[in-house]
Amino acid sequence: MSKKYYSPIKEYSKVKKRHPFYKLFRAIIKLFFPKNEVIWQTDKPSDNEPIFYVCNHTRLYAPVFFLLSKKPVRVWSNYYFLFYKECWQHLKNKVFQNHKYLLPLGFILTPLIVLLFRAFEPIPVYHKSSKVITHTFEKSIETLQSGMDQAIFPERTENRVNKYIFQFNHGFPLMAQIYYEKTGKKLKFYPVYCAQKLRKVVIGNPIEYNPNIPMKIQRTQICEYLEKQIEILGDSLPEHKPVLYNF
Repeated sequence: MSKKYYSPIKEYSKVKKRHPFYKLFRAIIKLFFPKNEVIWQTDKPSDNEPIFYVCNHTRLYAPVFFLLSKKPVRVWSNYYFLFYKECWQHLKNKVFQNHKYLLPLGFILTPLIVLLFRAFEPIPVYHKSSKVITHTFEKSIETLQSGMDQAIFPERTENRVNKYIFQFNHGFPLMAQIYYEKTGKKLKFYPVYCAQKLRKVVIGNPIEYNPNIPMKIQRTQICEYLEKQIEILGDSLPEHKPVLYNF
């Protein structure tokens, strides 16, 4: 039986992708990306326990930090950056909506963006679709079962809950219930605050999925706990200006 490899765009790949362009790109970015101090304010999990990080988004800094980590971390990323047509539509209708003069540049960059995103093999994030269950959550669970860490940046771009972050989307905790039903394991969500200005990444006390609490209630409890903990983590650092996600 042929070996199956992770793929963000299909069920699996039969061939392990090498991505030399991405490896070169990553190496160059790593040369210039600032060194960050990682501070654990909680007990660090054992090496055989995959970690689920829930982090403030910043703009690009926090995702890049995790992508450059020594220990591989699979990040959650919007699905449309993985497909040419969807990526172009997003750039045209959202990113460059008020800058039409940049559309030719967006058109040229689209294939490069897609190749780059496919290369780092994210967990594809779908919204208000059956693919949330069949693709996003399945890929997240597949990542957990492989023993690989993952990171999500679930901030919205409105409803600021404290000086560090905007309100979290409440969808992602549902995958903990599905993971428990499949494996009997209770997932822990670790709050993470990335202080870009201070070059520090702080990790706090996790919250564990509780199968005895209805998910409708618990998804709100989990998100509110993580939002509050990120505020506590931010306040534990020297005074600094947070980098927010509202482009």
